Amino acid sequence: MLRILGWLFLILLVAAGVWFYFFLVAAGTFLDLKPVPLACKTVTGGGLVGAEDLTIDPETKLAYLAGYDRRAAATGKPTRGAIWLYDMNVPDAVPADATAAALPDGFWPHGISLYRGPDGRKTLFVISHANRKHSVEIFDVAGATLTHRRTVTGDAMVAPNDIVGVGHDAFYVSNDHANPTGWMRTVEDYMRLRLTTVQFFDGETFTTALSGIGGANGINVSPDGASLYLSAASELTVYVYDRDPATNQLKQRASIAVPGFADNLELLADGDLLLGLHSKVLELVAHVSDASKPSPSHVMRLRADGKGSFVPQTIYYNAGEEISGASVGAAFDKRLLIGAIFEPKILDCGWEAAP
Repeated sequence: MLRILGWLFLILLVAAGVWFYFFLVAAGTFLDLKPVPLACKTVTGGGLVGAEDLTIDPETKLAYLAGYDRRAAATGKPTRGAIWLYDMNVPDAVPADATAAALPDGFWPHGISLYRGPDGRKTLFVISHANRKHSVEIFDVAGATLTHRRTVTGDAMVAPNDIVGVGHDAFYVSNDHANPTGWMRTVEDYMRLRLTTVQFFDGETFTTALSGIGGANGINVSPDGASLYLSAASELTVYVYDRDPATNQLKQRASIAVPGFADNLELLADGDLLLGLHSKVLELVAHVSDASKPSPSHVMRLRADGKGSFVPQTIYYNAGEEISGASVGAAFDKRLLIGAIFEPKILDCGWEAAP
């Protein structure tokens, strides 16, 4: 019996060692990444903090920055987030709170999406976690004015992370966990379980569009609505789906391996994608609890390969001194904006998107 127990212990020990090694590999511990710099200026002010997601309206050159002070919120301190407008037409522009009047209380913005209908009408979708309750706040957009129109809630949004609008009231939303709280949520993270979903809201009800995803995160669609893109963070993968705009059905077309936990996705004018990436996950975990510990910032361009998939290419990498824990990059007119989960700033960088 003792011999059997000894062998069982040895097998468990080896299994734990193998798991730990592959966990470290997935977390990017052994990656040797070199800096890829850009000429960037730091943008602060207007109360800006934690712009985890951002997007640019190419018609107006207004950038929408979504964020709140996550560290303050985690400690129970009263805090309110905002959608800040950053006017890329104005030199040395300062971000301005565009939602102070629309939602004066209880607003913790996370993922956002700007939808432009065939008639030119624009709608901004925003995930909010105010008071640890999940909702989607829908705004009508007129110039630089956001008018709050609707709040959507539902049990289907277990842990909503990102959103993409496909109509003025219709959207897909990613759940980055299957468990809202508790030890199983931790198990999801460390075992990299494929339990998360993408939900579709048709304006009235939710249905499950995708399931069995490892850490569903950033989500976006092509301008014609015929392709949907999804970051599976813990799978270190970005998925591409064919989408039927008439039925909203999805069929996987391609998967792109990336060197880190994939975060937000933004589109370029030529159809390529920009991806915020956490290539050193354990450093990000340390940064979450301690602002003095930097986490690398990594932005990749996913280049269309002409075969329905994409090829990843690093366009910015910094060890965390310039901006720490970047989660999103969006570009327009030779400028790249980079936002981060906790920082009280964004970067505005010069970048030539052409090949």
